Amino acid sequence: MYDPITLASAAATWVVNRLLDRLSSAAINALLSSEGLEKEVALLRDALRRANLVLGAVPAGAAAGITIGNEQLVVQINQTQWLAADLAKHLDELEYYEIKDKVKKTNQKSSNPLSKVKSLTQVGQSKPKINKSDIPHIREAVDSLHKICEDVHNALLLEKLDGINRSTQNTSTDTREAVENFTEAKVFSREEKDEIVDLICHSASSDQELLLVPIVGDGGVGKTTLARLVYHDSKVKAKFDIMLWIYVSANFNEVKLTQGILEQIPDCEYKNTTNLTVLQRGIKKYLTKRFLLVLDDIWEESEARWDKLLAPLRCTQVKGNVILVTTRKLSVANVTSKKGAHINLNGMKDDIFLRFFKQCIFGDENYQGQKKLLKIAKQIATKLKGNPLAARSVATLLRRNINEVNWRKILDSDEWKIESGTDGIVPALMLSYNHLAYHLQLLFSYCALFPKGYRFDKDQLIQMWIALGYVMNERKKLEDAGSDSFDDLVDRSFFQKDEQYFVVHDLIHDVAQEVSLRECVTVDNSDLQKVFTSTRHVGIWTELVYSEQNIERSITFEEKLDQIQNNCTLRSLESLMLVGVYDENFSTKFVKIMEQLRFIRVLRLSAMPFNAESLLSSLKKFIHLRYLELRFDSDMHKPLPDAICKLYHLQVLDVRHWKGLNDLPKSICNLVNLRCLFVPGSGSLHSKVCRVGELKFLQELNEFRVQHENGFEMSQLENLNELRGSLRIFNLENVTKKEEASRARIKDKKHLRTLSLSWGSTDGNSAIQKGIMEVLKPHDYLAHLFVINYAGATPSWLGENFSLSNLESLHLQDCATMKILPPFEEMPFLQKLSLVGMSSLKDVRIDFSCGNASTTTASQSLEEDELELSEIEISKCSALASIRLHSCKALTKLSIKDCDTLAVLEGLPSLDQLLHYDVQGCPQLWSGSI
Repeated sequence: MYDPITLASAAATWVVNRLLDRLSSAAINALLSSEGLEKEVALLRDALRRANLVLGAVPAGAAAGITIGNEQLVVQINQTQWLAADLAKHLDELEYYEIKDKVKKTNQKSSNPLSKVKSLTQVGQSKPKINKSDIPHIREAVDSLHKICEDVHNALLLEKLDGINRSTQNTSTDTREAVENFTEAKVFSREEKDEIVDLICHSASSDQELLLVPIVGDGGVGKTTLARLVYHDSKVKAKFDIMLWIYVSANFNEVKLTQGILEQIPDCEYKNTTNLTVLQRGIKKYLTKRFLLVLDDIWEESEARWDKLLAPLRCTQVKGNVILVTTRKLSVANVTSKKGAHINLNGMKDDIFLRFFKQCIFGDENYQGQKKLLKIAKQIATKLKGNPLAARSVATLLRRNINEVNWRKILDSDEWKIESGTDGIVPALMLSYNHLAYHLQLLFSYCALFPKGYRFDKDQLIQMWIALGYVMNERKKLEDAGSDSFDDLVDRSFFQKDEQYFVVHDLIHDVAQEVSLRECVTVDNSDLQKVFTSTRHVGIWTELVYSEQNIERSITFEEKLDQIQNNCTLRSLESLMLVGVYDENFSTKFVKIMEQLRFIRVLRLSAMPFNAESLLSSLKKFIHLRYLELRFDSDMHKPLPDAICKLYHLQVLDVRHWKGLNDLPKSICNLVNLRCLFVPGSGSLHSKVCRVGELKFLQELNEFRVQHENGFEMSQLENLNELRGSLRIFNLENVTKKEEASRARIKDKKHLRTLSLSWGSTDGNSAIQKGIMEVLKPHDYLAHLFVINYAGATPSWLGENFSLSNLESLHLQDCATMKILPPFEEMPFLQKLSLVGMSSLKDVRIDFSCGNASTTTASQSLEEDELELSEIEISKCSALASIRLHSCKALTKLSIKDCDTLAVLEGLPSLDQLLHYDVQGCPQLWSGSI
């Protein structure tokens, strides 16, 4: 584990960098200058940079193998972090009032655009004028930072850390030795062994190129033991002439690893050199027989370094060689195995694991002695989730005092997880955490706030990270940067996929709780963790305490709330989650908690069956809030409170589970930093947002209805270029000019995957609609397009100047005058085609071999079997005479209905391929024409 000083320094460095980033903003500097704080800000910036340099030396020293003995520095380093965090909150408040002024100014313009707009100082009457005397803590913070940095710097000199750049000490904190033979008296086989043995033996027999087989799993799950079982298997030994085993850990050094290989080759004599080229010549000279190489405990994920190591191993004279890799990181498996194949090793099966556990405790896998002890042992085994290292760790404790009282104490306690020494389960798993960059450590540790077994929604968790300011990236969108970080944690096995969600293994969750002990508190049916003054996140999960069928009072659970409320941490909380049902007594206590919050940034409130008004009235003071999720399950209709519209920092508003919600507050457009607005159902409430164009960062807008009313013009879409997912635009008949449609800048919505363009009826001026449709051209990488009730001719971007070659589905409905369909030969990814009510359409031809005049582009060479079109729906096309589908080789679903004049249907695949075939209401179509 990292020492406390290293952890504190990493945290402080991150907070300081975040504050420096804020201070580099031109807008923040202008704001502070307007308050006359130029001198203080300059001194503050210098102090932060100094703090950054000094604090950065601590983790650098730890990486070089040097630790600091003076643990008293933790207090001063934490002070640095707290000072920086406090100043960041102050900047947050200044920004809030600045946004409030701008919103008022914008609202005045909108309500009376002809009136003379007041100046900013006149408008912002609610903004308190900041005087230097009002913020003495800035000056104090600067002085404190200088003093703390001086103290830390002097301590580092005493520890001789000024020489860390010259240190070449081992960076690994893993003290295991390289052992290829078993040290256990009894080894329990794993079912994955046979799969790996067969894979390796087949590869050796087929004389194929070098095969890499990664075994991926959490720490202590048994990867090395499994590798040893394979390594010593008689079938494997019979296939290989040379057997090599190297324990690597964090010391991935191409030179040393190559030396290690040479040292294990029989009769090999090589020069004792660090020249990699010379060493690789030795590999080619002496490694002349088929070999199996085990690289145990790999962390390196640089493809370039792997290629450098493997280059000579890929060029040996004999084929069929195999490298077996054990690693905790999925990213290592992806780099080493080009085919993407790996063995995912989870815990041992329950029955085998219980035998193994009894072997660890009693020395006898079939022990049938004291029944009470066996029952407790089974209960403990269930908690260990099949992890062999955890079994050994707990068995050591159980053997110390074999009696029922002691064992029940261990069963009811989690203390065994943090036993010191590398043989403990959490210390062993902590290695994975220690290998993370600090920003990934920060993101992962937040997961301790959620209960074990929680199914994480990736996007939701990323939104919370962003709301807390945990995601910073100057070159990427925050959501993309957060997604990359999440994927990094998946690659390193901190998350596991569970259908469309992700879960954290229980033992990995224990690591999260251990590293976030002073930051996160989870309140559920288990014992309450200690609440520290540094606690910043509280999660209250009531599902296992209260039953929806019969909610009874739980005094014990209420007492846990009292412990939180009696602590002085509430004022500084940044996250608060209340998930699940509860009774009125609990609600009353929770209201008191809400009243004490000030700096909250993430807030989730469940059903609110009691005291809803009191809970919601608290929202207006949460000016730091970024993420707000509200659930309301009562049958009584209740609108969203208008106070939400004053949360100007808000980025995510999630009211998907607000029962009976049929409108949004009229001033919702004041939330100018809003990125996500989640509403019930399909998103029809989005169309009720007046002046939605003010929400320039909005990513969710499922529905927009064009109206003549002020605030609902087509031009509202002009600056909404962050929109993602789908956008449905209704009532396009209310757009009467091409210029008005052009202002929507549909083509600039680069992140949209689905676009729906809909007119209210099929009536309308064909020429006007054609002109409007021309300027509604989407970006070239759109995946799904719907056009409904369009009265004009085929627009050029769907015809002669077709550019939507990335389409996966196309739906044209009641487009009465469209006679020409898009060129299907230019749509290689199209999977679904729907043509409904196309009354002018006479021919549907998807036949690339018929010499169609339109096939004059380079895409003519497209092979017929490349078309992915698998589903076609055609109905109510009254003029349609023929359908030719000769190039639809992937077609599995065909539906043709109510096409009165259809007489020709050609090119169908066999009926065995068509999983769904439905043709009806086509009287001109006789069986011989199909």
